[in-house]
Amino acid sequence: MYNKLLFRSLFVGVYFLALAACSDDDKEIAPGAPECVFNSETGEYKVKIKKEVALTAHVTNATSPLYAWKQDGKIVSDDTIYYFKGEALGEYFVNFRLDAANGSLEKQVKVTVVDRLTPQIKTGASAVAYCGIAKEIAAETEYTDETTTFEWSYNGKVVGHDSTYIFKEEDVNVYALALKVTNEDGADVKNINISVVPEEKPLLFFDNGRYVLPSQLEDVRTMTCPIGKNLVLAPVRFAISDQATYQWEVDGQVQSGQTSIYFDFTPSVQGKTYVVKVTAKDGDKTATATVNVDCVAPEGTYFREPKATSNYISNHCYEFIPASGQFIRFNQNQTAEDARMTVQTTLDNGGGTSWMVSLGAWGGYMILGFDHSVKDDGKGEADFDMVGNPLGKYWCECGVVWVSQDENGNGIPDDTWYELKGSEYGKDTETRGYEITYHRPNPANLKVFWKDNQGNDGNLSFLARNAYHPDSGYFPWFMKEEYYILTGTCLGDQFKTEGIETNWGFDWGYVDNINDPSGFRIENAIQQDGSPANLKYIDFVKVHTAQMGQGAAVGEVSTESSAAMDLRLKAKN
Repeated sequence: MYNKLLFRSLFVGVYFLALAACSDDDKEIAPGAPECVFNSETGEYKVKIKKEVALTAHVTNATSPLYAWKQDGKIVSDDTIYYFKGEALGEYFVNFRLDAANGSLEKQVKVTVVDRLTPQIKTGASAVAYCGIAKEIAAETEYTDETTTFEWSYNGKVVGHDSTYIFKEEDVNVYALALKVTNEDGADVKNINISVVPEEKPLLFFDNGRYVLPSQLEDVRTMTCPIGKNLVLAPVRFAISDQATYQWEVDGQVQSGQTSIYFDFTPSVQGKTYVVKVTAKDGDKTATATVNVDCVAPEGTYFREPKATSNYISNHCYEFIPASGQFIRFNQNQTAEDARMTVQTTLDNGGGTSWMVSLGAWGGYMILGFDHSVKDDGKGEADFDMVGNPLGKYWCECGVVWVSQDENGNGIPDDTWYELKGSEYGKDTETRGYEITYHRPNPANLKVFWKDNQGNDGNLSFLARNAYHPDSGYFPWFMKEEYYILTGTCLGDQFKTEGIETNWGFDWGYVDNINDPSGFRIENAIQQDGSPANLKYIDFVKVHTAQMGQGAAVGEVSTESSAAMDLRLKAKN
């Protein structure tokens, strides 16, 4: 944890100095200004002597553009593509100039001319296939020519000579496939580990704020709703499209006209448990889920007034479940309780806001509780706060905050959770009802495969390993099953590359976000459909990493957070 903070601080600090030296008061590119990237991610190219390489600029947001490639001060092309021919060995620098009605830019690329150029395999070292379903593996390469040949090997035998190979296995496992690409100058070889996982099926389940294991997918979860209030229900969906229609039942009775994914339910009998069932129909696919709704005592029945001995800092960690990441180091001999105790021990030893815990990649979370109830004073002011460690505005790792009341009075956070909306609520930058499944890598030092409910391609969805942290502890190994599921709200990445890679914060409403130092308001708690939850107080707080992104050097985006603080009680101390 502390190594992470030090590394990131040093890394970003160096770039802060660079920015200060070459920027004017942190000016940003004006909205709509032209931008360009090259067909080489690094801006560097290699070409064999007497051969050509295409230098390509991909231009966006340019109004009435004019282009120019310049070498040695001379214009060599007025197009977005320049075919550079390697006439002599050495290094060459070529500038691309863009002049448009809405702005100008100029960037430089480097071309190295060599006498030999062996092929390079760019295909990833990991891939995912589904049990019993054919998977095409393509040889993605650089520096190939008319002499290039391909060779695929599997189980010690050569199985193909095309640029693609069709892989198929029936059983869940990790399989090793080898690719050799050869041209007249030499060869490159890469081993590809293919994780075969069960075929995805339509799935619905209700989110009670906790992680889900495969063995728990059929479990009936329970939510609470005080008498006199309403509860908006919405299942988390997987492999179900936006075109699906829904049927809702309460105690076996179909609810007429309720075909939306949201169901606004108002229980009428205190002490009764209602059985609510939803069925999704999506073309020829069908999925169902059931949740119990306990109608409990009126809101405020179990409100706990602060005492003279009450601590303004949350004093108990009920759960710490990180997502996979470079700072998640729980080995196979540890348990979920061991993970929780890493936070609880800090609290017990007087740690408050001076410590940080890394929650891992998207969805990793912790649940904290106060020794009293925290009121919404109704004045529109912040009620509580959670400290993060954003590195200036250039590197934030935002976390979404959820709150809950002890509605059933049992003293533990097994009640309904409500999200606190932030600045991105209702925008394209936010995906609510988001879900990620993290699969156990085998062997442990492989990238971690993940799959979300937005249809991301498994070939691209690997949590990459950071070269600065090569150890194998990226997956929380206290998870004893082959995968685990995390749910919540996902915010879009804020990555920008302006000489350095940055991840900017959002306007307000998130942990580990430089732009919102004032804290959080209970009045921002919302139901699943975004309607106000109208909570008068809270007892528990949950925060989870809100972005699924990776920096080139600092690794995955992972929210850091400390304990929650009752701001009004703090002001009295």
